[in-house]
This record gives sequence, C-alpha cells and structure tokens, in this order.
Amino acid sequence: MSSVPADTVIPCTRRREPKDLRTARDVASTPDKVMIRKAARSVVGIVSTEPDGKGIALCTGIVVSWNETTRSATIVTSSEAVCDDGALIDPKPKLLVHLPNKTIIEGRLLFFNEHYRIVLLEVLSDTPLQPANFGCSPKFGQDVFALGRDDESAMFARRGTVLWQEPPRCLKYMYCLSLSCEIALCGTGGPVIDRHGDVVGMAFGRPPNPDILPISIVQTCIEMWTKFSRIARPVLDMDLRAFELLDASHQEEIELEHNVNDGFIVAVVYDDSTAARLGISQGDIIVSYNGLHDFTLHKFEDFLLSLGWGLLASVDSSWKVGLELVVYDPVRRATRSITFPLEFSDASEQVLLLP
Repeated sequence: MSSVPADTVIPCTRRREPKDLRTARDVASTPDKVMIRKAARSVVGIVSTEPDGKGIALCTGIVVSWNETTRSATIVTSSEAVCDDGALIDPKPKLLVHLPNKTIIEGRLLFFNEHYRIVLLEVLSDTPLQPANFGCSPKFGQDVFALGRDDESAMFARRGTVLWQEPPRCLKYMYCLSLSCEIALCGTGGPVIDRHGDVVGMAFGRPPNPDILPISIVQTCIEMWTKFSRIARPVLDMDLRAFELLDASHQEEIELEHNVNDGFIVAVVYDDSTAARLGISQGDIIVSYNGLHDFTLHKFEDFLLSLGWGLLASVDSSWKVGLELVVYDPVRRATRSITFPLEFSDASEQVLLLP
C-alpha cells in the first residue's frame, strides 16, 4: 500500500463507518434513503454568533422559497438561533448558513416571532437552493423523520412517531405535538417529514420528547409577515387541554359524570384576564367555538390565526374579534353561551430592517 502525504484530504468514499450511527439505523431501507436524501436538499445548518464571535446556537433551517431573479432564498428556523427568554440576544447577530454542498453563506435576519419560536432569514446564493415540499400538519400516531444539518454540513435523521399526548413540559405551547424520539443536537428548527418527504412540522429539541410545531402554523406566520409585515397571534389568556389526549380512565369519568365526551378542558385561567372576567374557571369545558367541534389544539390555533388574518386584512383597528364559545360548567352542571372578545397581539414579533 502506497503512503499518503500528511496533508492529503481523505475522500469520503474511503470512509467505512457512518458518521452518525443513529441515522444509519433509523434510515435503513433503500426507499427511505432515497426519500431522505431528496428531502435533505432543502435542509441547511445554521450557526449563530454575536458580533464579537461569541456563540449563540447551532440550529437547522428549512428552505422556504427560492427567487431565481434575485438569487435569493428565504429560510425558516427556530428563534433559538437569535433569541433568549423572548428577546433578541443581539440586534445584529451573525448567521452562517451551511448548505448541503458544504458551501457557507451569510444570512440576513428578516423577522422573529418568539411566541411561535420561528425566525425567517434571507440568503444570497450563487447556487440555487431547493425549497421544501410542504404537506399537511402531523397526525397523532403518524410515522415521521426529524432531519438536521450541523456546522460541517453533515445530515442527520431520526425516526419517530407523533405521540398521542400533549407537550409534557407545560401548556405554554399547547398547539404543538410531541415526538417519540430525540432529535440530533443540531436538529432544533429542522423539518419533521412524512413518509413522502413532505414537511409536516418543525422540531424543537426539548426533553423528554421534542415538540413539533405544525407546518400549517409556520406557513401562516410566514404568509402573514410577507403580506402584512406583522403576525396577529391570538391572546387567549387561558391554557387548554384536549379531551382526546386524556387517558381513557379520565375520559370515562368525565363522560359518566357530566355526559361530555369531547372538547377543550380549561386547565389555567390567568388572573385579571378576559376569561376570568367572563366567569370561565379551571375545569370548565369548551364544547364548541363559533359552532365548530374540531377539538384538536393545533387546528384550533389554525382557526384563531385565520381570525387574525381577517383582522389584518380589514380596516378594523380594535385588534379584537368576537369568538362564540359554548362552555360547560361542571360545578353547576350547566352550559352557557359566551361571546369572548378575543384579543390579538404582535408584541413578540419584530421586523428588522438591516442594511
């Protein structure tokens, strides 16, 4: 065997062991490998630092669009890339985007929304970037893959299932779903894809189970910002639990005692809130909203965002919409109709006009 000079670059074709054993294990079949490789063309790595070089985060991003005329692409990722505790770490963070072909380009921050934990970037690239294919939002029990890309442009994949449970940490992100598997260390902000390679959500790496932000919410936020330069998010001032995600024993108890077999259970009512002033209490059950009975929390959030879209498109400056609720009171064992003046806010969203 001939000797190799010390400064010789060893080609990847000579590597025998996989860089990531989990990716090799979770993506084993030929059809899955083909599908993952195709989907990963729209996945980039994002390294964020403060201007002095101090590191902020290593995340993954999803290519949303490509403009051939301007040679520019928009990329969505997690707000963790630029935010801490709801605010920008630095007004002008440095964002390096690592493309699949190992090219590194600088990104420009367009906007962030800490409530939904998303950030939109713009990059200029000599090489065309491939936008992701967006599918429907994830369904409980669905088999999915969570993709990531690190600061060496290496691709990672994790196979899991969308869990029949609410996010276990708290109800703050009640419109999120949970993933059965851990994601790669660089995977926050990366896509969760279905068996066809279509993006169904964005992953956030929080133990014990990562969150999945449904793609419908991500798309609505991007479209709102693109059209109106702001996002009108609902301010419900109460936390809800979906009846369908309770354990079967709890469901049976509620059904037998109160003859209710679906709805949103009020888990928390915030002090001095609209809900509290209307007499809504912990343990009440919302059995319909605007005449609708789809009691999946992320679909409820989609509906509320659609009301916000209508508000932005109108000349109404009140930033309130009447939400018709039918609420069951388990103490009085009575049902009543409430017109809930739902407020909207863009307080957690900022538009950044950088040179």
